[in-house]
Formats: sequence, C-alpha cells, structure tokens
Amino acid sequence: MDSEAEMDALFQDLAVEIGNMVLRAQNPDGTVPISALPGLQRQAEAAVRRRFLNREGRAFGENNEPLAPFPQIVADGQKAMIRLALERTAAILDKSLPEDLRAALTGREVVT
Repeated sequence: MDSEAEMDALFQDLAVEIGNMVLRAQNPDGTVPISALPGLQRQAEAAVRRRFLNREGRAFGENNEPLAPFPQIVADGQKAMIRLALERTAAILDKSLPEDLRAALTGREVVT
C-alpha cells in the first residue's frame, strides 16, 4: 500500500472510531447530551493521540525512528520519494557519464 492509501486508511479508521463514540453517547432521540461532551472529547483526543504519538507522547525516537502510525507513514513516504529521486538520478548519470567514469563510480572494471 502506498503512503497516500495508508494515510486515507488511517484517517478513515479514525473517523469511524470517533463516529462510533458519538453513536454510543447519543440518546434514543439521536441527540448527544451536553454532559457527554467532555467524555467524548477525551475519547476522541485519545484516539487521535494513538495514531500520532506513542504512550510517552512522542512521535519520533532519539534516532528519528517513528513511534506511532502517522509518523511511520510519513517516514515511509519520505523514503519512497528519496529512493525514486536517487533511482532517476542514477538512470540519468548512467546514460550520460562516460563508461570509464561509470565503472570507477560503481567499482566495475573497464573492458578495453
């Protein structure tokens, strides 16, 4: 799954979870009592935090490793963009550099 699809799934899951919270809090007539709002707010905040932060309230660790789902998706997307840029740059260089220079850069022997 690509980063965009993962992000969509993360937010879809969050919306469903919060929607279910509201449904559970509503009265038989479909209204949500004002007295239920602080609890709903705490529950919704906890649902958001679980996706963005770890239990200690951090998104990234000491070595910038992602500690929660959202930062992991962002990091994976960044890695994919960097990989694509490097692959395209390598392809351009492979086509434009002389064979002896390509061989020197890649550690291959030049066949003469």
